[in-house]
Amino acid sequence: MNGNKIELWHVPSPGSELAEKLEEMGLDANDLAARMGYTPKAVNDILQGYCRITPEVAIMLEMITEIPAIYWLRRQMSYDEFLARERIKASLSDQSLWKKSFPEEVNVREWVRQTKDNEKSLMPLLKFFAVASPKAWDGYYKDAKLKVAFRISLADVKDPYATSAWIRRGEILADKDPMEKLGQPAVRKNLKAALPEIIAFAAANKVRPKGKKRITYWTPEAEVVDDCMMGLQEICRRVGIRVLFVQNFKCAPIHGMYRWYKDVPLIQLHDRFEKRATMWLTFFHELAHVLYHGKKGICLQNIEITHNHPEKEDEANAFAQKCMVEAGFEM
Repeated sequence: MNGNKIELWHVPSPGSELAEKLEEMGLDANDLAARMGYTPKAVNDILQGYCRITPEVAIMLEMITEIPAIYWLRRQMSYDEFLARERIKASLSDQSLWKKSFPEEVNVREWVRQTKDNEKSLMPLLKFFAVASPKAWDGYYKDAKLKVAFRISLADVKDPYATSAWIRRGEILADKDPMEKLGQPAVRKNLKAALPEIIAFAAANKVRPKGKKRITYWTPEAEVVDDCMMGLQEICRRVGIRVLFVQNFKCAPIHGMYRWYKDVPLIQLHDRFEKRATMWLTFFHELAHVLYHGKKGICLQNIEITHNHPEKEDEANAFAQKCMVEAGFEM
């Protein structure tokens, strides 16, 4: 940076392009200043990139160069965007430790789209979380601004970075497949009617089929969903409940989560339970929250969070155990 001017070799300013046009027309800065009614200094500032091309200036240039005003304005906008990106990159260059706080699996699983050109950039990770800066991430996830039915904080969670990545991955998968918003009363009514079918489905899928291997923590592929998981997703979708299976992390071994996301109840489970019984117990626990505990809450299983209500967890545990017994699991 030199004074108020940033030297950019590969992105010329619109002023430099204007200078080339003037040379082609056989004009100099003094000629242009006289034709515009500007001082030579003001025109020189435009040519050197110190001063932006405004709509008024663009229209004047159209009259003099016969190049449409919109062309000059778009060139200025592109240049301004590039300058802004460079400034943001510079401001993020000293915050590389923030990126290192997240599990390496985030990149291995290709949740965050890295390329050779942006391996050291924070931009892909910021885009993954849909935040503008590490400071904004702190404000959203650690300062009680994570938007669910009400706001929570991950500040007291053992690893808020991995936890936030797991939660965000569920949001991204949910956004790819929109669901009809039925409303809380309709969902509860549908769930009560479908509960026997869900329990029967659990009874028919007590164990993992032979040949189905447990996914390791370093599997680079996307979430793997077997026939049982897909069947459960379909039943719950008819009820009005979204069920997702998302890989978690060793440093944040979340079993499940319940929340309302964009007015649809969401049950998010991890996808590598060693035993089907554990998966079903976790699922029925989260299902109890949908049935009994309304929209104002977020519950994470196998991880502590400051707002959990013990009485709600006890009620969910009792419901889950009852469903498991009805499905024929030994408790």
